[in-house]
Amino acid sequence: MSTPASPSPLSVSLRSLLPAFFLLTFPALTLLLQGGASAVSIAATLISLALLLGPRSWTGLAPLRWDQADARLCIAMACPLVAVLISELSHAKVVPNTLDSPARFLAAMPLFLVLRQALPRTLAWSDLSFALGALASLGILLIAPQYSGIGRVSSRFLNPIHFGDIALILGVLSILSLNWWRKDSLPVRILKIAGLLAGLAASVLTGSRGGWAAVPVVAVLILYIRGRGKSRLWKVLLPLAIVAIVAGVFVFSSSARDRFSDLSSDLTHYEHGQRDTSLGIRLQLYETALTIVENHPLLGLGAHGFRDSMQSFEEAGMLTPLAAQNGKGETHNQFFAYLTDYGIVGGLALLAIYVAPGVIFWRRLSAPTDPAGRAALMGLTFVVSFWIFGLTVETFDLKMTVAFYATMIAILAALATYADKVARVPPQ
Repeated sequence: MSTPASPSPLSVSLRSLLPAFFLLTFPALTLLLQGGASAVSIAATLISLALLLGPRSWTGLAPLRWDQADARLCIAMACPLVAVLISELSHAKVVPNTLDSPARFLAAMPLFLVLRQALPRTLAWSDLSFALGALASLGILLIAPQYSGIGRVSSRFLNPIHFGDIALILGVLSILSLNWWRKDSLPVRILKIAGLLAGLAASVLTGSRGGWAAVPVVAVLILYIRGRGKSRLWKVLLPLAIVAIVAGVFVFSSSARDRFSDLSSDLTHYEHGQRDTSLGIRLQLYETALTIVENHPLLGLGAHGFRDSMQSFEEAGMLTPLAAQNGKGETHNQFFAYLTDYGIVGGLALLAIYVAPGVIFWRRLSAPTDPAGRAALMGLTFVVSFWIFGLTVETFDLKMTVAFYATMIAILAALATYADKVARVPPQ
C-alpha cells in the first residue's frame, strides 16, 4: 500500500465547502440536535440527487459509470424496502409508516455516489469528525444529562442504549483515525485519544451493556488486521493497552461492574421462575419470536405483526404481562424484529445491509492508498459493531439510528473506494 507523495491538505474551495462541513460535523450533529441525523441525511440525499441529475457543466461531476461496488452496495441497501413491501403486499396490508425506515437505507446511496467522486482534500475533512462526535457524546451527559426512570443517563431525545452504542463506536473510530490522512500533530493525536476515552466514558455512563459485547470482537478484528507486518513488540503492547483500558473501566466504574453482575443474577432468577428481569424479558421475547418464525417462516406476520401478537401470547401464558408490554415496543433483537414481521425474506434483506458493505470494506483493506485502506478498516469495524448492537436491541426501530447507520455507511464506503477510480484499479 502506498501513500500519496504529499498529504491532502485541509483546504476547501467554495464548491466543496458544503460537503466538507457535512463530513466534519455529521456524527456530532446526530447526537447534539434532535432530528439532526434525519434532517442532515435527507438534505444530503436531495442535494446529491440534484448533483447526479444536474448538468455536468454545473455540478463538476464526471459521468456516472457504475462499477461492482456501486451496484452491490445500492442493491443491498434497497433490500429492506423491497422485503417490507413484499411481505406487506402478501398480507394485503401496506402500512406507510413501516416504509420510512427501510427507505432510508436506499436514500443514502446518492450521497455515496457523489462522495465517491470527491477529491481527497474534501474527503479529508472527515479526519476529526469521529473524535468530535465522541467528545460531544460525553459533553451532553456531563452538561445536560437526562436521567431515565431506572437511573440511567442519556440525552434529551435518545434512549440510553442507542446513545451509548453510538458514543462507543464513535470513540473506536476516533482512535482508528490516528495518522489517517497524514502523520498527526501532537494536539490532533491528543484530541483523537480523548475521543476514544470520551466515547468509552459516555457508553459506561449510559449503562449500555449490550454494546460492550462488541468491544472484544472489535479488538480482535483490529489486532488481526493492523497487526500484519508489525513488530513483535507492537503485537504485545497493543493487546495489553486494550486489556488495560477495559480493566480500567471495571476498576473505576461501579456501574459497569453492577451491570455485568446483574446478568448472573437475572439468569438465576429466570431459572427459578422470576422472569421479569432485564435479561428475563429479553429471553421471553426471543422464545416468542422463535415460535412466530417457526409458524410463519417465509413472510412473517406482516406490518407490526410482532407487536400486535403480544396480547395473544400473554393470554396463552408464554409471556408475563411486563414482557408483553415491552414486546409492544420492540423485540430487543434486530434480526428477530425483521424475521417475525417480514419472515426469512426480511431476515435476508437485513443481512444484506451488513454483509454487502462488510465485503466491500474487507476487500479494500489493501486499497491503493493508505487513507482508503484505513477507511475500510473503520467501515468494517462500524458494520461489525452495529451487527453486534442489534443482537440485544432493535438498532433500526428509530428513524434517527437508521439515518445514522445508512449515512455512515455511505461516507465510509465512499472513503474506502474513492481510490478505485483514481488509481484505475478494477473494483474487486
